[in-house]
Formats: sequence, structure tokens, C-alpha cells
Amino acid sequence: MNLLPPEINEIVLSHYPLILASLLGYFVIFVLISYWAKRRLSEDVGDYVVASRSLGWLVVTFTMYASVLSGVGMAGIPGAVYTVGVPFLVAVLTGHTIAIMLLSYFGPRIWILGNHYNFTTPGDLLGEYYQSDTVRIYTVVASLLFNLAYIVAQLLAGGILLNVLSGNVIPLELGSVIIAVVVMVHVAMAGLRGIAWLDCFNGFLILSLLFLFGVTIIIVSGGPGAVVAGLGELRDKFIAIPGVVGVFTPSYILGIAIGLSVGPMVFSPSAWIRMYSARSKNHFAKIGSLMLVLWLVSHVIGTYFIGSHGQFVYPNVENPDFISSLLAFRVLPVFLAALFLIAILAAIISTTDTYIHTLTATVVRDVGRAVIWPEMDESLELKLNRAVMVVFAAVGVLLALLNPVLITPLAIFGGGITLQLLTPLLGAVTWSRASTEAALVAPGVGIVLTLVWELKILPNPVPGFPGLATAFLINVLLFVVISYLTKPQPPEKVEQFHGLIARQL
Repeated sequence: MNLLPPEINEIVLSHYPLILASLLGYFVIFVLISYWAKRRLSEDVGDYVVASRSLGWLVVTFTMYASVLSGVGMAGIPGAVYTVGVPFLVAVLTGHTIAIMLLSYFGPRIWILGNHYNFTTPGDLLGEYYQSDTVRIYTVVASLLFNLAYIVAQLLAGGILLNVLSGNVIPLELGSVIIAVVVMVHVAMAGLRGIAWLDCFNGFLILSLLFLFGVTIIIVSGGPGAVVAGLGELRDKFIAIPGVVGVFTPSYILGIAIGLSVGPMVFSPSAWIRMYSARSKNHFAKIGSLMLVLWLVSHVIGTYFIGSHGQFVYPNVENPDFISSLLAFRVLPVFLAALFLIAILAAIISTTDTYIHTLTATVVRDVGRAVIWPEMDESLELKLNRAVMVVFAAVGVLLALLNPVLITPLAIFGGGITLQLLTPLLGAVTWSRASTEAALVAPGVGIVLTLVWELKILPNPVPGFPGLATAFLINVLLFVVISYLTKPQPPEKVEQFHGLIARQL
């Protein structure tokens, strides 16, 4: 299947040596980072999963930025802007702003509890506070659904990228397999520290290339206004609510913002693990401030102009996820176009290694060790992490090959699932009235309703509002009502959590 326009395919094929040299240079750096991290890695679960809680604020910031941006941010979001217009960008930036405020609040509290009680997963924290293995299993279900959705999205994006870079020589399916194998080797060798160090390099590369791409589009178009003017009759719909597709009302924008940004950036298991891994609770103000700058540069300068100019240059692209790759070879010099595609590859690797690492850590810790085999020693837990990772990578590849869908909807669905963990987290760190019964019922209902409405099994009863947002509101209502009708946690448990937080903040 030929996915490239003939003129772009010819450019790629005629510059193979340059493209291959660029790829080789990236992978040399990739291998060196993995090697250095492997030398620091001890055969200790805490080091493998949370990097011995030793990461500096700059490393934490860039590992969160690179892992969340991903193929979704560099392929999916430009494609969504291409399809929807400015309202989608508004949804993304609204969600990021809310997420950064929540990160500044929850980050220090999660860090304090993780550092004091040696927690490494969300299930550790919530299962201990509510004294319930069922609540712990909810975090595993959320991890499975969220991480698998993101892994599939990244493997699809990786397959697209390698297909474009190879001039259709590497089929999309083989490209997805290649990405999965590379990521497995990296995670097994280097653990979270290697992931975080690679994310730092990838993050700088991603930020630089997105900025350069956006500035180049502005220059070749004759200014920011000319980019929008080039849309012609589509302009008015493109820049105004409800967007080109006509559904992006304010309530819909808020729902997308919650699913695409707030869920992945704050409540996903990978975000919790990064909060545990920070060196100090005082780092989160710096992390939030820098994250806001990174997102503004990435999306206002990068993804917006890619999506809008792409609509002008390629108005009839069959799969919008291709638009950033196709436009790179039309707008940028070949060397920079190749570098931009390598930056997408970097984002894909950063996200895939993050979510495979997180998924295996939560399943092994919260099911294998906490529920099935409490006496499991750390050496076996570490071996199981690496073995189970192979299984989930294979499942991700299989799902990607069987269900080729748009990247961004997968990411929004995954974020909606993890958002349902907000209510029990609030109880564990803030609201002492929260009960175990509420933590058992409310997020469970929220997860089920998200599945039912986002997968279109049943229609959403609130028209114009995303199903994941409706499910979250029902979760919140149930959590509050049930908590007031049942007993809160024992005073000693509240003191162990809320008292500890109050003393250290």
C-alpha cells in the first residue's frame, strides 16, 4: 500500500543516504544513553521502577514532557488540528493548563507518601489507604486500559513514521514490530533512569524541531496571518467554535481537554511513578512552570501551524495522522525534514518505553506481589517485570495490526480511563471523609461507563458532552454521596496519610 504522494516518495528515495545517516546518528546516541544508564542500574526493583527517587527536576520535567507529547502530539494532534481547526488546539492547551495546576497540587503529596512508605505504583498508595485489594486492582485495570491504548497508538505512529522514512519500503506493520523490539531492549537494560535520561535528550530534540518547523512555515507563508488566509473558504470554520466538524462546543472542548491532557499528565500510572521518582517534594513548582512553557512553544508554534498549513497544502489527506510527516518534506530542507521525522520517532520511543515500563510494573507489583504472592522477593519481581514486558509488547503489536485507527481518539480514551482515579486519590491525600466503599464503587462505575460510552456500546445520555466527562462527573457524585453514607477511614490511617502530608508541607 503506497501511503506517500509520488513527489514525496521520490524525495525520500533520492536522499536515502542522508536519511539513513541521520537515523544512525540518533541510534548511536540512543545506545550510549542506554549503556550509561545500564551501568548505573542496580538489581533492585526500586531502582528499576522509580530510579531510587533520585531524578532532578529538569529530568522529571522532560521525561513527563517527552512521554506525554509522543506520537500523539507530533502526529495525532497536528492531524486533529488539520481536521477540526483551532478549537482542538484550545482543548489541548486548556487541558494542559488544568493538568499543570493539578500536578503542582498533587505532586508534592504523592511524593511525600511515596518517599515515606516506599510506594512505587498508584496501587501501593490507594490500596494501603483504603485497605483494599479491590481498589488496588482498579488501578491495574486503569493501567491496562490506558497504557495499552497508548502503546497501540505509538506503535501505529511508529509504523507510519518508518513507512514514510523508508519511502514505503518498510510496511506499516513491520515498522510497528521494529519499534516494539527496540523499546523492549531499552527498558529491560536501563529501567526508569534510562527512560528518563533518553527522554531528556528526546525532549530537547522534539522541542527544537517543532519550533523550527513552525517558524519555517510562518516564513515560507509570509507571516502568521498568511497561514490562516491560505485556508480560503475554510478559514472562518477553522478558527472559530465549533470548528470544521461542527461539534467542538465549549463543553465538548472541556471534555476533550480532560481526557487528552489531564488524565495522562496527572492521573496516569506513569505520571504517578514520575512523581515518586523526583528527588524532592519542592521540585514540583519548577516542573509545572517549565512544563507550561514547553507546551506553549510546542503547540502554539509547532502543532498549530503544521495542522493549519497542512490543510492548505494537502487538503485531502486520507489519514490526518500523516500530515506532519508529509508537510515536513514539502516545507523543510531534506536534512531538517529527516530530523523532524526522527524527532517524531524520539517521541514515539519516549512514550512507548514509558508505558510498557509502567504497565509491567503495575501488573507485577499490584497483582503478582500484592495479591497473588505477597512473599515474592525483589529479584523475582524484577525478573517478572522483564518477562511480562515481552507479553504486553506482543499484545500491543497485535492490537495495532488488527485495529489500525486514528491515534488521537485512542489517547483521549486512555486519558478518560485514568481520570477516574482522581476521586480515590483526593480521599487519600486531601478529603478525610472519603470511605472505602466510595473508593470501591465510584471509580469502578466511572471506568465501566467510560468504556460503554466511548466505545459506543450505549449512547451517551448527555448530548454534546464526551462520554468520558459524563462518566467522571457521575464518579465524583457517587464518591461524595457514598462517602457521607458510610464510615471514613480509621483516625490512625488518616493520620498516617493526611497527618504526614500536613507535617511535611
